[in-house]
Amino acid sequence: MRKYHKKNECRICSSQDLKLILDLGKQPLANAFIKKENLQKYENKFPLRLYLCKNCFLLQLLDIVDKEFLFKEYLYLTSASKPILNHFQKYASEIYNEFLKEIKKPFVIEIGSNDGSLLKEFKKLGTDVLGIEPAKNIAKMANDIGIPTKSNFLNQNIIKKNSLEKKASIVVANNVFGHIEDLKEFMKCIKLLLKNKGIFVFEVPYLIDLIQKLEFDTVYHEHLSYFSLRPLMKLMNEFNLEIFDVKKQKVHGGTIRVFVAEKDNFEITKDLKELIKYEEKFGIYKIKTYEKFSDNVKQLRSELQDKLSKFKKEGKIIFGYGAPAKGNVLLNYCKIGTQFLDYILDTTPLKHGLYTPGMHIQVRSDITHQELSSQQIALLLAWNYEEEIIKKENEFMKKGGKFLVPIPIPRLI
Repeated sequence: MRKYHKKNECRICSSQDLKLILDLGKQPLANAFIKKENLQKYENKFPLRLYLCKNCFLLQLLDIVDKEFLFKEYLYLTSASKPILNHFQKYASEIYNEFLKEIKKPFVIEIGSNDGSLLKEFKKLGTDVLGIEPAKNIAKMANDIGIPTKSNFLNQNIIKKNSLEKKASIVVANNVFGHIEDLKEFMKCIKLLLKNKGIFVFEVPYLIDLIQKLEFDTVYHEHLSYFSLRPLMKLMNEFNLEIFDVKKQKVHGGTIRVFVAEKDNFEITKDLKELIKYEEKFGIYKIKTYEKFSDNVKQLRSELQDKLSKFKKEGKIIFGYGAPAKGNVLLNYCKIGTQFLDYILDTTPLKHGLYTPGMHIQVRSDITHQELSSQQIALLLAWNYEEEIIKKENEFMKKGGKFLVPIPIPRLI
C-alpha cells in the first residue's frame, strides 16, 4: 500500500504559487500509539510542513499520507471527552431548534461520525440519523449503541452503492473537512446527500486562533487544510453554494461552525459579515502574518525546552497530562521525550498501556496520579481543556502540584 505522496498545487485553486511557512520536521502519525512489544520495530515518519497558497490563502499540508493508512483503525473517541459531549449536546439542540423543529421526520447525516456521540443527541430529539465513518473499529461501536453507521470513506460511488437515496435535511461534518484531500469530490458528495433547501454544517479549527495563539501542535498529518473564510467561500462558490452564517466556538482551542446552502436560500447573517471584516483587519491575507507566526513557534520551542531542563535540574518529577494527537506533535517537534517526562496520564481507555509515537512515553490511566506531590509538574498537553482540567485536579494543586501550560507561551500555574 502506498503510504505517502507530495502535491505541488493548492487543493482549492490549483495554484502552484506556494510558500513554505513552517517545517515541523519528519514526524510519526500523531495518533499512531505503539504497543510495548512493537517499540523496537520501524516507525513510519513523514514530513510535516505547512504551505501557504499565495493566490487564495489556503494554509495546507502538501505532504499527504494515504487515508487508508491514517484512518482505518483509530484511537480517538469523541465519547472519551466530557467537554466534547457537552459541546455536542448543545450543538444538536441549537441545530434542531433553528432548522429541524418544523420539519416532519427530519434526517441528519454525519460525515466522520466517530462513535456516534453527536448523532445520539440528534436521535434523542426525534431525528432520523445516519453516520458515515471510515474507521471500522469505531463504526462498530456506533452501530452497537444503535446509531446506524456505514463504515466507508465518502465518495460518489459509495453514495450510489449504498443506495443513500434518502436526502438529508442537514449534513454535518465536525473536524472532518480539514482532513479531506479532494475537497471538490467531497462537495459533490454533499450536494448528492442534501435535499432541496438542505444545509451543510461543518466545524473546523479557525486559522486565526491557530496563528494568534501559536497552536502549531494542531498541525498534523490528518489535518490537511487550515481555514479562514475567503478560501472556503471560493470553494463553495464553485458548487453554486454559499456560506450564509458562521458561529465561533471555543472547542478545540478555537473553532468556527460554518453554515452552507444553495445560493439565495438564506439571508447572509451579520456574524458572517463581521468575521469577514475581522479577518481583513487581522491580516490573515498578508504573508508577513505567517512569517511572524513561524518565528514565534521556534521561540516557543526554545522557551519550553529551557523550562523543562530547569525543572529537571531542580529534581522535579514531570509527567504529561493528556495524550491528544496535538500533544504528540508538540513532543516530537520540541524533542521532549523520557529525558523529561516520566509518563503521560490520559482518560482514553484505548490508549492505556501504549506508548506515544516518536517519543515512546508510556500512557497511563488518569487514576494513577493520586500519589501526586509538590515535587510534580504536569505538562498540560491537552491545553485546550485547561479550565476543566484545573477544576478537576484541584486536589493535585492543593498538594503543591503545578501545571506547565505550553501554548501560546510556556507558563506555570
